Amino acid sequence: MLSQRKVILGACLAAAVAAGAANSSARAGLSVVPGGNYSISTFASPFVVPGLNQHIIPGAADTVSAPDDITVTSSNVFIGWGDNVASDGGDGGQSVVAQYSLTGTLQNYYTVSGHVEGIAMGNNGMLYTDQNEDGNSALTVINTATGAEARYGYPNPSVHGGGFDGLQFVNGKLFASGSNPDNGGDSATQINSHPVIYQVTEDPNSYPQTATAAGILWGNDAATNKATGAPMTLNVFDPDSLNQTPTGDLLLSNESGASLTDVANPGAINQTVTSLGLHDASGNPVNTDDTTFATGTAGSLLVSDVKNNIVYRITSANGFSLDQAFSSDKTNKSLDMLNFSTGLETSIITGFGGPAGLAFIPASDPAPEPASLAMMGCLGLALLLIRRGKSNRA
Repeated sequence: MLSQRKVILGACLAAAVAAGAANSSARAGLSVVPGGNYSISTFASPFVVPGLNQHIIPGAADTVSAPDDITVTSSNVFIGWGDNVASDGGDGGQSVVAQYSLTGTLQNYYTVSGHVEGIAMGNNGMLYTDQNEDGNSALTVINTATGAEARYGYPNPSVHGGGFDGLQFVNGKLFASGSNPDNGGDSATQINSHPVIYQVTEDPNSYPQTATAAGILWGNDAATNKATGAPMTLNVFDPDSLNQTPTGDLLLSNESGASLTDVANPGAINQTVTSLGLHDASGNPVNTDDTTFATGTAGSLLVSDVKNNIVYRITSANGFSLDQAFSSDKTNKSLDMLNFSTGLETSIITGFGGPAGLAFIPASDPAPEPASLAMMGCLGLALLLIRRGKSNRA
């Protein structure tokens, strides 16, 4: 019996070490900035979807790649795996939206035609996702209970000349960002005078099924500088991700323009617009993709690395400050803490290949790390074996 207990306990210890090693491998290449008390582990890794794109390229890999947008519900996490499909869908490829538990267990996946981008959960329990952000865009609505998909074509060509990217629901209304304006023709020196945010409505009674898109914000609209309070004119020439602030505003990333546009009461008569320039401590502009906020003091921050094909889970031993903003920094390839009043970006984790989608999973208690879980299981088993040994000797 003693030798059996030794074997079992040895196996337990090996499992705990292996779990710790797996957690270390998840951190490979990443560095926590000195003074930061963050832990890094893997939330989601590539998985196999048989025959994913073999109808396009015989012998193509079945393993999903390039994770990007993330959305979190009360019970699930949805992640778009773009699979390096052409951003205008021109190669005819498919990408994948994967459904996970809040702890990272893969539960289901859904294939969609084209390159998956924005993802949002509607109040009706349906999952909405955009494809082909650079042109020929479509809106796919997925019934996650049945797997049924309804596909709606966006106006093509679009008013702004490009495609549709980020998605977000606010007050039951669906909004999308108008990406790639003038097919990349606008820039910091050429003003984008096209819509950059649209209110979207799907029409299931049309044939073929279409989605209408009505502009609510233009790239050169008047705004207020969030940091200074001064009036200004926007130039959102690279509209990208759509997020939501803790107060329910729409937040649009002007990725190459190093700014965020905050829209309160989007689409309403009393809509107001502020703009926040993003910069580092030296005043250099910082280009960002997603921005998210800590919706609890305990929980997990998810970061997708589109280049290294992994979604990381970031936890903090000290917890999070409620409503703290975080951004995926494309300039420095880092995860940044954002001062949402001044626009200051401060890197807290560096070494990403391509930081992209962000999301926060609130929790009442921080989840134990894998090695800790394994060790707790081992201790429980050890106590049970000791009690049995004493009972046998009695």
